[in-house]
Amino acid sequence: MFSRTENVQTFIRAYPLVTLFIVIQLLVFVIDSLVPDLRIVALGGSFHLALAQGEWYRLLTANFIHLGLGHLLFNSFALIIFGPAMERMVGHIKFAVFYIVAGVLANLLTFFTVSELFYLQAGASGAILAILGFYVYIGRFRRTLIYSQDARLVYIFVAISAVFTLIGANVSLWGHVYGFLAGFLLAIPLSRFAVPYSRPLRYGKYKPRKYAPPIIHTGEGKWIFYVIVGLAVFGLFARFL
Repeated sequence: MFSRTENVQTFIRAYPLVTLFIVIQLLVFVIDSLVPDLRIVALGGSFHLALAQGEWYRLLTANFIHLGLGHLLFNSFALIIFGPAMERMVGHIKFAVFYIVAGVLANLLTFFTVSELFYLQAGASGAILAILGFYVYIGRFRRTLIYSQDARLVYIFVAISAVFTLIGANVSLWGHVYGFLAGFLLAIPLSRFAVPYSRPLRYGKYKPRKYAPPIIHTGEGKWIFYVIVGLAVFGLFARFL
């Protein structure tokens, strides 16, 4: 589900929205690097002073702007790993709406939470954490949609993301938290339209899926889930002590 074995041509045809979002953020970064006079970060980032003045478009554009090469590469890698399965499970249009709405909500709620007017937030992290929130929801409440080993992999990655969020420098804590929560909550209605993931064949064609067999889950992953939730909650409160 999260192992990428497709060639480039198959990947592009099978997951056009994931491909589009990656291309957009790569192009934005390259243009910003080559033509710094365009001031893309200053004009498109989620800058709270500008939002307070009514420039709400920044809630959207900030999701495709990154503040460094490492930031861009990590988010692109995470999107390549975790985005395709969701796009396949819910469909191209629903995935695009989910990704954009979750990213906008992460920026908007951060704006209302962080009162500092000179606060700047940018990057796809909120939308990517929303994708993980979607998987966490179906891993606990819609278990016929995801294998238990894939759910455990998501839990582990969420735990790693939580650690980096809490200890990392220049990381938007609230952007990550709100992105994850947005994805988790949006998954409640969206998962009703989801189907189990099936890997595409060559050239973007899909395996026929007339019947989706039940996905067996054991109870061995429960403790991992609750330990991760406990650590995340503890870390969140400890940050403010």
